[in-house]
Amino acid sequence: MNQADLDALRGASTEAELFGAFLNIGHSIGFGLGTLGYRYAPLDGVVPVRGLGNPSQAWRARHEDLQLAKQDPIFTRLQFSKEPFLWDADTYAQCGAGPLWEEGAAFDYFNGVAASLHLGVDRTIFWGFDRREALPRDDRSRMQLLAMTQLIGVFAASSVERLMRPPAPVLSVVQREILLHAKQGRSSWHIAQLMGIGADTVNYHLKRCRAILGVATRHQAVAKAFELGLLE
Repeated sequence: MNQADLDALRGASTEAELFGAFLNIGHSIGFGLGTLGYRYAPLDGVVPVRGLGNPSQAWRARHEDLQLAKQDPIFTRLQFSKEPFLWDADTYAQCGAGPLWEEGAAFDYFNGVAASLHLGVDRTIFWGFDRREALPRDDRSRMQLLAMTQLIGVFAASSVERLMRPPAPVLSVVQREILLHAKQGRSSWHIAQLMGIGADTVNYHLKRCRAILGVATRHQAVAKAFELGLLE
């Protein structure tokens, strides 16, 4: 892995270019399989995940089973871990999930390295490389592998957000105006008077805004709309 490889990650213009650069780095450090994903978790509980990888079709179908994924210690650890980590058969055995490792091993998922980067409360980038060959045992080599893995995520982050993030939600002109009034701390009744509509209509639009933006309150809706560039 060199600076040109990292620059290719950061400068990718399509998902194909991004994953190609990612996989090239994986090959350069001795891994044939790679996964790069983006998890967007709005507060309404819907958790869309975009993933790029090169597994077999059989493994892909299995991996998309969310219930099985939730039992996988690697998947679980990626939800909260802030450090890269190495894994092998012992990782699964220690969690009582040996059969899951055996299932993955049939598709050459014997050992690997994985990491995640949490971007606020609702966005997570996760990535990793996998292979049949054993991981290094000496501390220096293992630390180098962990450091390289973390560096990959840092350089890939902007491209992942730019290329893999779901499209921004769309608010109507009326909904945007109501949120701007809400930003000023105005009540639904006050907003209704200013706009010449009923308070029930204002509340309906606020409810729709919360649903569209995946938040629980009007204040969160205002903040999210500004974060996404929907309000000025």
